[in-house]
Amino acid sequence: MKELNVSNLACYRTGNKIFSDISFNLKEGDVCLLSGSNGSGKTTLLRVLAGLIPISYGSIEYNNMNSLDDNFYILGHRLGIKEEVTPYEDLLFWSSIYDYKNFENVLERVGLKNYKSLKCKYLSQGQKQRLAISRLLVSKKSIWLLDEPLSSLDKEGISLLKELIDEHNKFGGITVISSHNDFLKKYDFHINMDK
Repeated sequence: MKELNVSNLACYRTGNKIFSDISFNLKEGDVCLLSGSNGSGKTTLLRVLAGLIPISYGSIEYNNMNSLDDNFYILGHRLGIKEEVTPYEDLLFWSSIYDYKNFENVLERVGLKNYKSLKCKYLSQGQKQRLAISRLLVSKKSIWLLDEPLSSLDKEGISLLKELIDEHNKFGGITVISSHNDFLKKYDFHINMDK
């Protein structure tokens, strides 16, 4: 069984402690919620897990390897969507990167089928968030790192995201979510970054 083990993790930036003594163990199908006030280190922890910020102390192991390697996808605040391309072109690009077939089904799944030929600059923020979420699906990564994924989503979009996370974990995925909203209601592990 695949496992994500985080032990005594700490991160310091320019001499200031962002967080310390973070430990948890997640196995296939688990969901971890990161909660806490603004500036408590939730985003930094996700970025450390993704290898975008160096570890100050502690360790991260996935399947007894000292990193998540290429097994994760991080969905952050900056969606990285080019304004002049269409959702179809955006997902075509990412599908080619991840060797994913039938990506048009993904556009339909996230509610963007009728907007696939519209330039992204004309999409609402919620639609752009849905496009970013579609990249999760084509990435085929086993670990999802989601940083405030509800931003700009309406009630229907939140229900869709919950459904996608449930499916991802049902088939052996692991999800780590930072959120102020307890939208899943059930988590296998909870870290309050304020403590």
